[in-house]
Amino acid sequence: MSTVVGKTVAWHDQEVAVVITGLQTNATWGLDEKIAVHRLEESGYNELEERAGRSVWNILWEQVSSILIVILVVAAGLAAALGKAIDATAIIAIVVLFVVLGVVQEYRAQKAIAALKQMAAPTVRVVRDGQVRELSARELVPGDLVRLETGSVIPADVRIVESINLRTQEAALTGESEPVDKTTDPIPGTDIPLGDRTNLAFLGTSVTYGRGSAIVVETGMATELGRIANLIQEVPQERTLLQKRLDKLAKLLAAVAVAVAILVFLTGLLRGEETSLILLTAVSLAVAIVPEGLPAVLTFTLALGAQRMLVRRALVRRLAAVETLGSVTVICSDKTGTLTENRMTVTVLETPRDSFDLAAGATPELNDDGQVLLAAAALCNDAVLDRRSEHPEAVGDPTEGALVLAADRFSMSKEDLDSGLPRVGEVPFDSTRKRMTTLHRTPEGGSRLLDTLMTVAEGAPFLALVKGAGDGIPEHCNRIVQNGRVRPLDDAARTRFSASIEQMTEKGLRVLAVAARGLEELPPSGKGEEAEQSLVLLGLIGMVDPPRSEARDAIARCATAGIRPIMITGDHPRTARAIAVDLGIAEPDGLTLTGRELEQMDSETLRIAVRTTSVFARVSPEHKLRIVEALQANGEIVAMTGDGVNDAPALKKADIGVAMGSGTDVAKEAAEVVLLDDNFATIVAAVEEGRVVYDNVRRFVGFSISGNFAKVLIVAIPPLFGLPLYLLPIMILWSNLLTDGLLGLGMGVERAERDTMRRPPFKPTESILSRGIGTQIAWLGPVIGGALIAVGWVVWYSAGGDSGSITPEAEALLATIVFTSLAFIQLARALASRSFVEPVWRTGLRGNRVLVSMILVALVLQLAVVYLPFAQEIFGTVPLSAAELAVGVLLALGLLVIMEVDKAFRRRAVRKNSANDVPEQNPHHRGPK
Repeated sequence: MSTVVGKTVAWHDQEVAVVITGLQTNATWGLDEKIAVHRLEESGYNELEERAGRSVWNILWEQVSSILIVILVVAAGLAAALGKAIDATAIIAIVVLFVVLGVVQEYRAQKAIAALKQMAAPTVRVVRDGQVRELSARELVPGDLVRLETGSVIPADVRIVESINLRTQEAALTGESEPVDKTTDPIPGTDIPLGDRTNLAFLGTSVTYGRGSAIVVETGMATELGRIANLIQEVPQERTLLQKRLDKLAKLLAAVAVAVAILVFLTGLLRGEETSLILLTAVSLAVAIVPEGLPAVLTFTLALGAQRMLVRRALVRRLAAVETLGSVTVICSDKTGTLTENRMTVTVLETPRDSFDLAAGATPELNDDGQVLLAAAALCNDAVLDRRSEHPEAVGDPTEGALVLAADRFSMSKEDLDSGLPRVGEVPFDSTRKRMTTLHRTPEGGSRLLDTLMTVAEGAPFLALVKGAGDGIPEHCNRIVQNGRVRPLDDAARTRFSASIEQMTEKGLRVLAVAARGLEELPPSGKGEEAEQSLVLLGLIGMVDPPRSEARDAIARCATAGIRPIMITGDHPRTARAIAVDLGIAEPDGLTLTGRELEQMDSETLRIAVRTTSVFARVSPEHKLRIVEALQANGEIVAMTGDGVNDAPALKKADIGVAMGSGTDVAKEAAEVVLLDDNFATIVAAVEEGRVVYDNVRRFVGFSISGNFAKVLIVAIPPLFGLPLYLLPIMILWSNLLTDGLLGLGMGVERAERDTMRRPPFKPTESILSRGIGTQIAWLGPVIGGALIAVGWVVWYSAGGDSGSITPEAEALLATIVFTSLAFIQLARALASRSFVEPVWRTGLRGNRVLVSMILVALVLQLAVVYLPFAQEIFGTVPLSAAELAVGVLLALGLLVIMEVDKAFRRRAVRKNSANDVPEQNPHHRGPK
């Protein structure tokens, strides 16, 4: 709708004459040039406006001002203050890498509008002052008369005033996969879905067949494409779940780090420790608490996850989105090409006597009636077969191509049929008649099939073949073919055909009827429709864009993973529901909501509706956006798929936008992930990889923080009881380098656990420390810290520490034993942490060679620090005997046993929950039976 002279106008609802009068134009002469110039000044150029987005500097500031980055910058400064130039440089390098990646990804996300602007036609044939001229599309104004022909790109939103078999492809805008026949008649109603406004054509779509003319009614941002551009720019760029969770974690760690540093510093001062030493120790502990290796591990883990997704045909455009996929609770998917094969296929042949099921590639034995039906459909057809590959491909209209392929499957080649019954005339398809007729010369002799087909001609020299809408052709028939003979079409046969049409339509099939009649002579030019009366009904053909076989398995995996699939399509409700039921997305008695019904719902009503509705049909871009917002308001993490311009706003709004590789550039630029094979199963595979990535991040966070917790206890507790510092500042930093650096990178490549897709997704409110990670940190840190404090006390006591006569050499030995034992414990923990529930002997050593290699490197480096003389000078260590080394080994083995016992209890709890819940899912999931 638009406003003209103070009035709101629904262009599809208006007669052509009313549109012409309202816009002061002419259907023959076009617009007056002076009026056009004036309107251009008023309405502006016919182009999409791009609002000023965030600058590179804005994006850069958002990246560097995040809590985690600030903490790391402070950590780098403190490391530099301690004289650790290498540590400071490494941390800064990590920060720079993290920030650069973030800026690049965020900046690329702003390019959707630029891609949208490229969809406007560069030039157009327009009539002004009665003269046809080529004009830049940006100079069009409301009222301009434009000429359209096959291949034309629609340059604005236009009202059709002349249609000669005019068809346009609107899939990118409406989601309707089939070309749309254009008419000139008004369509009553103000709430008609975009796909049903057949007397309008829209900016950015294209003409696939026929020719015509149209009057421009909307330009620029007032067009449907402009409205979508506006929606895209209004949707803010949200932070990912991982970014939000890490931000909370960073704030918590920052508070703890400051508190611990202050506590250690004050305690040291009260005990009379050397001020510089205790200050360095406090600062080192503060740095130690922060897992400075997290950004590097995170970037490394996300990048590896993105690589694995690429192998599985999913291209990640924004690294942080990899993890969000793992938390998805709802996948909103388009139908055509994603859940279906995006090719029409003949599934049912219905003759007056028999019905033949061709679904799932079946090739039943056809009787004469079935062969005649399929041959006639292939003859009344403009599609051809390309036989250059092993499997022939149809070239032409998808529906006609399906008919030709079906005939070829039964050894009735299009070429042989055309040769046997040469076409001598035709009545092209017309959207008003909804049928097409071809005229053929009958042969004097031929194959058995042609002879059977000739019985319909009843000896006439010409044969008319008609195909069209299933509910339109039977009313023009008075006879049928049964057992190869022409018989009257009685009421019983009519009732049977009507029931079959209704039944097939209810199943979501597109139904065509095929008829024929003999002609004594060809109809006069312009009167071909006379051949379409008193027809012989040959039968009905049911067609469908079949579901992908792998989509069924993927949807079943969604059920076990607690993910709810929802179909959102521009297609007809019956077709959408039938496919959804077939795939297991919806129940047969489930509710299907249309765009028109959504229009009547307020936000709260829609929030309630989306909890149980799994199929939405005939929806507009605004509807898709509202559905995503309603799901998010219910606490869902939404992945939205799409390929068209109409999907872009919802793709940007969703937690994860998933564009089709064959889709428009607009959709790809608005999305975080691009499916290279347009396959729903690939989305589910990407979700699995996302879960693996998040598991690895959680694994590292738990490993790092629990170890850091232990270090804090080891340094903070002993001085309270009169014991010396167990770890020097440089030892703390070195331990962090081994655990947060080398071992952390190894954890980032861990494989998927067996239950990855058999457990519910993480809720948006769940912390990164949920599901046992926080609990493990709470007990594991004190266990490690307590064990090492006890070992240090034994060494201190043995060296006479209780009498106050401990020597500096004994203190160095104490520190070295604790330092080395801590390293050994961390190495053992890294092996045990490979799985949350599986025992270490089941995960083995070969499954993650990177981690095993990092463990060996860390072990060699730790021993080098203990035994190399120059390292002893730097770290203050002393050589350890075999017995002293054995202390660390025994502690590591003991902790390994404790962790395995803990995992055994976890396994038992998981099995018990699985037996009770089988499996835990979204309570509103309506998966396959």
